[in-house]
Amino acid sequence: MPSGGYEAAHDLGRWWDAMLRLEETIGFAIPADLEAASLRNLKLLTDNPDRLLMNRTDVPWLQQWAKINPHNFRETLLAFGGLIRRRRNLWARECSLQLVRTMDRILQADGSFDFTGLGSWGRVPHTVDPSHSETKRGAWFDGTATSGRALEALVWLSESTGEPSVLALAQRIAEHHLAFSTNADGSIRQEIVDSENAGHNHSYLGTLRGLLLYGLHTGQRKYVDVVEATYRNGIRNRLVKESGWTAHDLGKIRFPNDYGDPVSDPASAGDSAQLALWLALRGGCDDLLDDVERLVRARLIPSQLTEDDVRRNPERDFTPRQIGAWCIHRSTHAEKGCTPDVHAAVIHTLCDIYSHAVTHSAIGTRINLHFDVENETVKIVSTRGERANVKVTVKQPDNILIRIPGWAPESSLRLAVDGQTQPLRRMGIFAWIPADVLQSGSEIDFSFDLPTRHTEEKMISGRCYQFTWRGDEIVEIDPQDNPLPFYSLMKSGAGLAEQ
Repeated sequence: MPSGGYEAAHDLGRWWDAMLRLEETIGFAIPADLEAASLRNLKLLTDNPDRLLMNRTDVPWLQQWAKINPHNFRETLLAFGGLIRRRRNLWARECSLQLVRTMDRILQADGSFDFTGLGSWGRVPHTVDPSHSETKRGAWFDGTATSGRALEALVWLSESTGEPSVLALAQRIAEHHLAFSTNADGSIRQEIVDSENAGHNHSYLGTLRGLLLYGLHTGQRKYVDVVEATYRNGIRNRLVKESGWTAHDLGKIRFPNDYGDPVSDPASAGDSAQLALWLALRGGCDDLLDDVERLVRARLIPSQLTEDDVRRNPERDFTPRQIGAWCIHRSTHAEKGCTPDVHAAVIHTLCDIYSHAVTHSAIGTRINLHFDVENETVKIVSTRGERANVKVTVKQPDNILIRIPGWAPESSLRLAVDGQTQPLRRMGIFAWIPADVLQSGSEIDFSFDLPTRHTEEKMISGRCYQFTWRGDEIVEIDPQDNPLPFYSLMKSGAGLAEQ
């Protein structure tokens, strides 16, 4: 079982979600012995009347953490949903619908859960985590860590099963959180960030993800509009700073670092990137693709623990499992390792981003993000040096659209096809290369300058960080945090591709 993280039951659900998405996205082969063991463990930890992932009182090493944890509604549904989608697993389908029936039965008219109605109530202690308690203050309570975070998993389960009962439960939850977890103008509800509220950023952003997916799935624009407004007016460069720094805690700071600031969570930076991605590709907000690439380049890539980090820090006792992972950061812009559920969440995000770096439509092939990707239509190689260069090798002639970053100086844009300079024709935020100038094997070169700029971010503690950017990458930071700093090897004039 996954160990050393939040809790084994929770992290097991995340493991299934991440591994099945890796398989779907890049063809990663899950070792057969690990998949078999993880399926046995999933059956063991959902062997209860509610089919909710929970640690067991009859397994000695899990007894200490055995509790009813409604935070795990989402993780359980993600695991079952992934097995339905990727394995056509009938056991997972039956279990998921049993959990949906349970959630529907205990969901009250005011949007809260009556946990005493769980079949496991009285057999296992209930969680004491204040962020999961749904403590009411007047008519309001924070349900983002229970029902809200589960909404996106319900939408995906509805798509996989087609069961009306799943969508009906999603509707009840979506209606509640539209009314109680958002403001129409996109500002963050004051109750969410109140110093007395034990809020959880990943759950709050997960609730917004669920509201957006529900709106897109049901064709109800009011959900899409409120999430777009919240992203633009409350999340972007505020709750999630431009550098990608994102607090784990919302409201009450329960887990401060040595400076008095909340520890940061790359999973929440990933949530923000996915919100921007979905709003861009499914909500008509193409300009937000700049945000997606910036969050990946400025936060997710630099905060990953790599083999180079391990070689440079021989005194640290890293295990093979930690290499390639992400963790909760106690230092504001430093510290790497493996927090299993955070690691899985970032994998989830990166799989989604990789899958949609290139998309196809009747208009043509859209290159949304400047990352290395290859499919049956194109091969893309993105490099950063003195300038940024995106090279597209065309396999099947089609209209090609390449995103022009909003921050790229207009005068620096250069486009060539097979070595011949071409006029820059725009279609929205994209450079448009018509199919009639291309053939199989044609090479498109699109390049632009990487302007330098300087920004400052002030933390809750008053501590200030100065950043130097080249394009959408951070290349210098002051002061430099330790241990395992994110930007310690960065130098002005060099991009991530050169590190």
